[in-house]
Amino acid sequence: MNKFGYDFTSEQRRVLDRYINFLSTLHLVFEKIPVVFERRRMAGHQATALVADSRLNNAYFNVQSLLTLGMRVNEIKVLSSAHDKELKLFRQEALEITARTSRREPLAEVDYRLFSFSRSERWTLSPPKCVEDLIHEFYLRSISIRSAIRQMVFKLSEVNQESFGVNAVFRRAMDHRSCQCHDQPTVVQALFQEASITPPWDLDYLSKDASGRAAEYKADIGSLFNAFSNLNSHLGLVAQTLYQGVDNVVLELQRASYAQSLGELNIRLNTANRTFEEGMILLDDFDRWLRT
Repeated sequence: MNKFGYDFTSEQRRVLDRYINFLSTLHLVFEKIPVVFERRRMAGHQATALVADSRLNNAYFNVQSLLTLGMRVNEIKVLSSAHDKELKLFRQEALEITARTSRREPLAEVDYRLFSFSRSERWTLSPPKCVEDLIHEFYLRSISIRSAIRQMVFKLSEVNQESFGVNAVFRRAMDHRSCQCHDQPTVVQALFQEASITPPWDLDYLSKDASGRAAEYKADIGSLFNAFSNLNSHLGLVAQTLYQGVDNVVLELQRASYAQSLGELNIRLNTANRTFEEGMILLDDFDRWLRT
Protein backbone atom coordinates (compact mmCIF):
# COMPACT_ATOMS: atom_id res chain seq x y z
CA MET A 1 0.00 0.00 0.00
CA ASN A 2 1.26 3.51 -0.78
CA LYS A 3 1.59 6.03 2.04
CA PHE A 4 -1.67 7.74 1.09
CA GLY A 5 -3.66 4.56 1.70
CA TYR A 6 -5.08 4.35 -1.81
CA ASP A 7 -5.37 0.68 -2.72
CA PHE A 8 -5.41 -0.34 -6.37
CA THR A 9 -7.03 -3.77 -6.69
CA SER A 10 -7.64 -6.28 -9.47
CA GLU A 11 -11.39 -6.01 -8.82
CA GLN A 12 -11.24 -2.26 -9.45
CA ARG A 13 -9.39 -2.94 -12.69
CA ARG A 14 -12.11 -5.39 -13.73
CA VAL A 15 -14.77 -2.76 -13.01
CA LEU A 16 -12.92 -0.28 -15.22
CA ASP A 17 -12.59 -2.80 -18.07
CA ARG A 18 -16.26 -3.83 -17.86
CA TYR A 19 -17.47 -0.25 -17.78
CA ILE A 20 -15.39 0.63 -20.84
CA ASN A 21 -16.77 -2.47 -22.57
CA PHE A 22 -20.33 -1.50 -21.64
CA LEU A 23 -19.96 2.02 -23.01
CA SER A 24 -18.30 0.66 -26.16
CA THR A 25 -21.23 -1.65 -26.92
CA LEU A 26 -24.00 0.77 -25.90
CA HIS A 27 -24.51 2.05 -29.44
CA LEU A 28 -25.09 -1.54 -30.62
CA VAL A 29 -27.82 -1.98 -28.02
CA PHE A 30 -29.55 1.25 -29.00
CA GLU A 31 -29.34 0.39 -32.70
CA LYS A 32 -31.49 -2.68 -31.98
CA ILE A 33 -34.27 -0.75 -30.22
CA PRO A 34 -35.89 0.50 -33.48
CA VAL A 35 -35.82 -3.14 -34.66
CA VAL A 36 -37.85 -4.10 -31.57
CA PHE A 37 -40.38 -1.33 -32.23
CA GLU A 38 -40.75 -2.25 -35.89
CA ARG A 39 -41.29 -5.94 -35.18
CA ARG A 40 -43.97 -5.11 -32.64
CA ARG A 41 -45.66 -2.83 -35.17
CA MET A 42 -45.50 -5.51 -37.86
CA ALA A 43 -47.13 -7.89 -35.39
CA GLY A 44 -50.14 -5.57 -35.18
CA HIS A 45 -49.26 -3.54 -32.11
CA GLN A 46 -49.50 0.23 -31.83
CA ALA A 47 -46.17 1.80 -32.81
CA THR A 48 -44.01 3.63 -30.31
CA ALA A 49 -40.69 5.45 -30.40
CA LEU A 50 -37.86 6.38 -28.08
CA VAL A 51 -37.15 10.08 -27.70
CA ALA A 52 -33.55 10.88 -28.59
CA ASP A 53 -31.37 12.00 -25.69
CA SER A 54 -28.09 13.78 -26.41
CA ARG A 55 -26.60 12.48 -23.14
CA LEU A 56 -26.12 9.15 -24.89
CA ASN A 57 -23.40 10.79 -27.01
CA ASN A 58 -21.30 11.18 -23.88
CA ALA A 59 -20.73 7.42 -23.83
CA TYR A 60 -18.37 7.65 -26.82
CA PHE A 61 -16.33 10.50 -25.35
CA ASN A 62 -16.19 8.81 -21.95
CA VAL A 63 -14.76 5.67 -23.57
CA GLN A 64 -12.03 7.74 -25.20
CA SER A 65 -11.20 9.45 -21.90
CA LEU A 66 -10.98 6.15 -20.03
CA LEU A 67 -9.05 4.35 -22.76
CA THR A 68 -6.44 7.12 -22.83
CA LEU A 69 -6.21 7.37 -19.03
CA GLY A 70 -3.31 4.90 -18.93
CA MET A 71 -1.42 6.82 -21.61
CA ARG A 72 -2.09 10.10 -19.82
CA VAL A 73 -0.84 8.76 -16.47
CA ASN A 74 2.23 7.21 -18.09
CA GLU A 75 3.13 10.49 -19.81
CA ILE A 76 2.86 12.29 -16.48
CA LYS A 77 4.99 9.59 -14.87
CA VAL A 78 7.74 9.85 -17.50
CA LEU A 79 7.78 13.64 -17.22
CA SER A 80 7.75 13.49 -13.42
CA SER A 81 10.45 10.83 -13.22
CA ALA A 82 12.89 12.96 -15.22
CA HIS A 83 11.99 15.99 -13.12
CA ASP A 84 12.48 14.00 -9.90
CA LYS A 85 15.98 12.88 -10.91
CA GLU A 86 17.05 16.38 -11.88
CA LEU A 87 15.67 17.87 -8.68
CA LYS A 88 17.43 15.25 -6.54
CA LEU A 89 20.75 15.88 -8.28
CA PHE A 90 20.31 19.64 -7.93
CA ARG A 91 19.67 19.27 -4.19
CA GLN A 92 22.67 16.95 -3.78
CA GLU A 93 24.96 19.36 -5.59
CA ALA A 94 23.65 22.25 -3.48
CA LEU A 95 24.58 20.29 -0.35
CA GLU A 96 28.05 19.56 -1.75
CA ILE A 97 28.63 23.22 -2.56
CA THR A 98 27.43 24.14 0.93
CA ALA A 99 29.91 21.67 2.44
CA ARG A 100 32.75 23.37 0.53
CA THR A 101 31.66 26.88 1.43
CA SER A 102 29.10 27.79 4.10
CA ARG A 103 25.36 27.66 4.81
CA ARG A 104 25.53 31.45 4.92
CA GLU A 105 27.04 31.66 1.45
CA PRO A 106 24.93 34.17 -0.54
CA LEU A 107 23.28 32.55 -3.54
CA ALA A 108 24.16 35.56 -5.64
CA GLU A 109 27.83 34.64 -5.22
CA VAL A 110 27.43 30.95 -6.15
CA ASP A 111 28.44 30.10 -9.73
CA TYR A 112 25.35 28.58 -11.36
CA ARG A 113 27.63 26.56 -13.68
CA LEU A 114 28.61 24.38 -10.70
CA PHE A 115 25.21 22.71 -11.09
CA SER A 116 24.78 19.97 -13.71
CA PHE A 117 21.31 21.33 -14.42
CA SER A 118 22.90 24.43 -15.96
CA ARG A 119 23.90 22.24 -18.93
CA SER A 120 20.35 21.18 -19.70
CA GLU A 121 19.54 21.14 -23.41
CA ARG A 122 16.11 22.71 -23.09
CA TRP A 123 14.76 25.73 -21.27
CA THR A 124 11.18 26.86 -20.81
CA LEU A 125 12.05 30.54 -21.31
CA SER A 126 15.76 31.22 -21.78
CA PRO A 127 19.15 29.82 -20.68
CA PRO A 128 20.09 30.63 -17.06
CA LYS A 129 22.46 33.34 -15.93
CA CYS A 130 22.36 32.66 -12.19
CA VAL A 131 21.26 30.08 -9.59
CA GLU A 132 17.89 31.81 -9.25
CA ASP A 133 17.25 31.14 -12.94
CA LEU A 134 17.91 27.42 -12.38
CA ILE A 135 15.40 27.34 -9.54
CA HIS A 136 12.88 29.21 -11.67
CA GLU A 137 13.24 26.57 -14.39
CA PHE A 138 12.40 23.84 -11.87
CA TYR A 139 9.43 25.96 -10.83
CA LEU A 140 8.17 26.25 -14.42
CA ARG A 141 8.60 22.53 -15.12
CA SER A 142 6.66 21.71 -11.95
CA ILE A 143 3.86 23.97 -13.16
CA SER A 144 3.82 22.02 -16.44
CA ILE A 145 3.42 18.73 -14.54
CA ARG A 146 0.73 20.26 -12.36
CA SER A 147 -1.18 21.37 -15.46
CA ALA A 148 -1.08 17.85 -16.91
CA ILE A 149 -2.44 16.43 -13.65
CA ARG A 150 -5.12 19.12 -13.48
CA GLN A 151 -6.32 18.07 -16.93
CA MET A 152 -6.58 14.48 -15.68
CA VAL A 153 -8.57 15.65 -12.65
CA PHE A 154 -10.94 17.49 -14.99
CA LYS A 155 -11.40 14.47 -17.28
CA LEU A 156 -12.19 12.12 -14.39
CA SER A 157 -14.67 14.62 -12.97
CA GLU A 158 -16.29 14.99 -16.38
CA VAL A 159 -16.65 11.23 -16.82
CA ASN A 160 -18.11 10.94 -13.33
CA GLN A 161 -20.74 13.62 -13.91
CA GLU A 162 -21.71 12.33 -17.34
CA SER A 163 -21.98 8.71 -16.16
CA PHE A 164 -25.16 9.62 -14.26
CA GLY A 165 -26.72 10.92 -17.45
CA VAL A 166 -25.70 7.84 -19.42
CA ASN A 167 -27.16 5.66 -16.67
CA ALA A 168 -30.46 7.55 -16.75
CA VAL A 169 -30.72 7.30 -20.56
CA PHE A 170 -29.94 3.57 -20.48
CA ARG A 171 -32.47 2.77 -17.75
CA ARG A 172 -35.21 4.81 -19.40
CA ALA A 173 -34.62 3.07 -22.73
CA MET A 174 -34.60 -0.43 -21.22
CA ASP A 175 -37.84 0.22 -19.30
CA HIS A 176 -39.59 1.77 -22.31
CA ARG A 177 -42.63 -0.02 -23.71
CA SER A 178 -42.03 -1.95 -26.91
CA CYS A 179 -45.47 -0.83 -28.10
CA GLN A 180 -48.09 1.72 -27.05
CA CYS A 181 -50.81 -0.83 -26.38
CA HIS A 182 -49.05 -3.01 -23.78
CA ASP A 183 -46.88 -2.42 -20.73
CA GLN A 184 -44.87 -5.53 -21.53
CA PRO A 185 -42.63 -6.69 -22.94
CA THR A 186 -40.42 -3.74 -22.18
CA VAL A 187 -37.57 -2.94 -24.55
CA VAL A 188 -35.03 -4.92 -22.55
CA GLN A 189 -37.35 -7.93 -22.35
CA ALA A 190 -37.96 -7.80 -26.10
CA LEU A 191 -34.22 -7.56 -26.78
CA PHE A 192 -33.68 -10.86 -25.00
CA GLN A 193 -36.41 -12.66 -26.90
CA GLU A 194 -34.18 -13.08 -29.96
CA ALA A 195 -30.49 -13.98 -30.01
CA SER A 196 -29.79 -11.67 -32.97
CA ILE A 197 -30.70 -8.56 -30.99
CA THR A 198 -29.65 -9.64 -27.49
CA PRO A 199 -27.22 -7.12 -25.93
CA PRO A 200 -23.60 -8.36 -25.98
CA TRP A 201 -22.53 -8.78 -22.37
CA ASP A 202 -20.11 -10.90 -20.32
CA LEU A 203 -22.62 -12.39 -17.90
CA ASP A 204 -23.39 -16.04 -17.17
CA TYR A 205 -27.17 -15.90 -16.99
CA LEU A 206 -28.96 -18.14 -14.52
CA SER A 207 -32.43 -17.70 -16.02
CA LYS A 208 -33.56 -19.64 -19.06
CA ASP A 209 -36.45 -17.37 -20.02
CA ALA A 210 -36.01 -14.01 -21.75
CA SER A 211 -37.62 -11.91 -19.01
CA GLY A 212 -35.36 -13.46 -16.38
CA ARG A 213 -32.21 -12.83 -18.41
CA ALA A 214 -33.35 -9.28 -19.11
CA ALA A 215 -33.78 -8.68 -15.38
CA GLU A 216 -30.31 -10.12 -14.68
CA TYR A 217 -28.81 -7.91 -17.37
CA LYS A 218 -30.41 -4.77 -15.98
CA ALA A 219 -29.39 -5.64 -12.43
CA ASP A 220 -25.80 -6.34 -13.45
CA ILE A 221 -25.51 -3.07 -15.36
CA GLY A 222 -27.01 -1.25 -12.37
CA SER A 223 -24.39 -2.80 -10.09
CA LEU A 224 -21.69 -1.89 -12.60
CA PHE A 225 -22.75 1.76 -12.60
CA ASN A 226 -22.57 1.83 -8.80
CA ALA A 227 -19.17 0.12 -8.77
CA PHE A 228 -17.82 2.48 -11.41
CA SER A 229 -19.12 5.50 -9.52
CA ASN A 230 -17.18 4.35 -6.46
CA LEU A 231 -14.10 3.61 -8.55
CA ASN A 232 -14.19 6.93 -10.34
CA SER A 233 -14.51 8.77 -7.03
CA HIS A 234 -11.46 6.83 -5.85
CA LEU A 235 -9.48 7.71 -8.97
CA GLY A 236 -10.57 11.32 -8.65
CA LEU A 237 -9.19 11.45 -5.11
CA VAL A 238 -5.92 9.91 -6.32
CA ALA A 239 -5.62 12.51 -9.09
CA GLN A 240 -6.51 15.32 -6.70
CA THR A 241 -3.89 14.10 -4.21
CA LEU A 242 -1.27 14.08 -6.97
CA TYR A 243 -2.30 17.58 -7.99
CA GLN A 244 -2.12 18.90 -4.44
CA GLY A 245 1.31 17.33 -3.96
CA VAL A 246 2.78 18.96 -7.07
CA ASP A 247 1.06 22.22 -6.17
CA ASN A 248 2.93 22.14 -2.85
CA VAL A 249 6.17 21.54 -4.75
CA VAL A 250 5.44 24.54 -6.96
CA LEU A 251 4.90 26.73 -3.90
CA GLU A 252 8.08 25.45 -2.24
CA LEU A 253 10.16 26.10 -5.36
CA GLN A 254 8.69 29.56 -5.59
CA ARG A 255 9.88 30.18 -2.03
CA ALA A 256 13.26 28.67 -2.95
CA SER A 257 13.65 31.24 -5.72
CA TYR A 258 13.58 33.94 -3.02
CA ALA A 259 16.29 32.24 -0.94
CA GLN A 260 19.21 34.46 -0.04
CA SER A 261 21.67 31.81 1.14
CA LEU A 262 22.66 28.21 0.42
CA GLY A 263 21.30 27.14 3.80
CA GLU A 264 17.87 28.56 3.06
CA LEU A 265 17.92 27.01 -0.41
CA ASN A 266 18.75 23.58 1.03
CA ILE A 267 15.76 23.72 3.38
CA ARG A 268 13.37 24.57 0.55
CA LEU A 269 14.84 21.96 -1.80
CA ASN A 270 14.63 19.29 0.88
CA THR A 271 10.91 19.93 1.38
CA ALA A 272 10.20 20.10 -2.35
CA ASN A 273 12.21 16.93 -3.02
CA ARG A 274 10.52 14.94 -0.27
CA THR A 275 7.04 16.04 -1.32
CA PHE A 276 7.70 15.16 -4.95
CA GLU A 277 9.09 11.73 -4.02
CA GLU A 278 5.91 10.95 -2.09
CA GLY A 279 3.83 11.82 -5.12
CA MET A 280 6.02 9.60 -7.33
CA ILE A 281 5.19 6.59 -5.15
CA LEU A 282 1.47 7.14 -5.68
CA LEU A 283 1.97 7.86 -9.38
CA ASP A 284 3.99 4.64 -9.83
CA ASP A 285 1.23 2.61 -8.17
CA PHE A 286 -1.41 4.29 -10.33
CA ASP A 287 0.54 3.65 -13.53
CA ARG A 288 1.28 0.03 -12.61
CA TRP A 289 -2.40 -0.65 -11.86
CA LEU A 290 -3.51 0.78 -15.19
CA ARG A 291 -1.01 -1.41 -17.06
CA THR A 292 -2.13 -4.69 -15.43
